[in-house]
Amino acid sequence: MKVIQKLKKKNLAAVIVLAFVLQACSDGADQGNTANQDTAQRQTADTVAALTDTTMIASSQFQIVIDTSDKQLLVVKGADTVKKYPIAVGSAKYPTPIGLFRIHQVDFNPDWAPPEGDWADGKKYEKPGSAKNPMGRARIVYQKPYSIHGTRDLKSLGEAESHGSVRMANDQVIELAKWIIQESGTAKPESWYQQVLGDSTKMISVELTRAISLTNRQ
Repeated sequence: MKVIQKLKKKNLAAVIVLAFVLQACSDGADQGNTANQDTAQRQTADTVAALTDTTMIASSQFQIVIDTSDKQLLVVKGADTVKKYPIAVGSAKYPTPIGLFRIHQVDFNPDWAPPEGDWADGKKYEKPGSAKNPMGRARIVYQKPYSIHGTRDLKSLGEAESHGSVRMANDQVIELAKWIIQESGTAKPESWYQQVLGDSTKMISVELTRAISLTNRQ
């Protein structure tokens, strides 16, 4: 938190300095030129918004790493890996995408719509709670149609046999979802989770206040 506060102070200082610079430039211009003044004000506002956006800073100490080779999901805080979960990842034909992503949404009791692709031909929409719904009890969204979601197929964990998304045991994906919501500044009381998870037929989505960093690596 001290590091974040220092970074925020530095951002604020940079904003103040830049505001003075832009104001000085504006004062040196034609005072009667309203268009130039409006432009300077917009530039100042845009820069303030950019420099005070702490989304990246706020979530940098907590991040998720998916190791597609080891078939593990790692929860990382600072320089420490504080939790590891067994997962199933994409097959050779339908690999899990590699790269940097941002987790921005968590769905409890998610529905499922067949994505584009030959493997989904003939599949139909499945409502929350449906026995044929492959999403399980929670879905952590980073780049649709790819996500981290629950599954009842526990035998698939530790294997590469999904269609690109990451599978976790239902109880573990719920635990991870709660963790992500807490760390993103979108905390909910336990009574809220009990109510939401008490009805598997009703999907509830949570938009995260701050995105959480996700790294998918080989």
